[in-house]
Amino acid sequence: MAGWASLRVELRRLEEEAPGALVVWPGPESERREDKPASVQLAAWATGIAGELHATYGDFVQLQVGAMSFPDKQLLVRDLRGERGEVVGLHVAAAGPLSVRSGRSSHSDVLVTNRTAHQQVLVSSRRLSSAVTDASGKVVGLYVGPINAVRVEFPIEPHATRSVPVLIGTASVVPSLGYAVPPGTWGLAIELRTANAWTRSAPLELTVTP
Repeated sequence: MAGWASLRVELRRLEEEAPGALVVWPGPESERREDKPASVQLAAWATGIAGELHATYGDFVQLQVGAMSFPDKQLLVRDLRGERGEVVGLHVAAAGPLSVRSGRSSHSDVLVTNRTAHQQVLVSSRRLSSAVTDASGKVVGLYVGPINAVRVEFPIEPHATRSVPVLIGTASVVPSLGYAVPPGTWGLAIELRTANAWTRSAPLELTVTP
């Protein structure tokens, strides 16, 4: 069975030849016992790479592709938090067409309106979190990967609207869909966190492209 000496060479190759495929992985320069199992997290689109690693290394490499383990598709991440944002007087609209490639992530801007008579402050880490939803509103996909832990506040004055950045991801949380949300028209629910509430917006239209 291949061990760390072989895997570190493979990781170096992937860093150079498959940008973005590796999400979380042991540094190829790190010193490890040859027989110590390694954990590798891959982007949701990188199922081909995951298959090759699994065929070569078997249980020596614990694989995660997007939101699920590979190859058994056990869900490893939590759902988006919160109930509908209208309850706390926040309304979200798209600033323009929203789209993202299947298995990839992107960021865009949305317009958040404060429909209350007092200031509301959104709290996030540079960009708001979001989730892809189906026609019934069920969450089917999320961003999975490193997130900057810096706390950023977005104050919105009473009856005012401001543009806020949002992170969009398409790692599937529904095993029957595969590891990535497939191309098509979906919804996008935005997580809205304030000091007093943790809610989500009604879904906006999102196009997932091949």
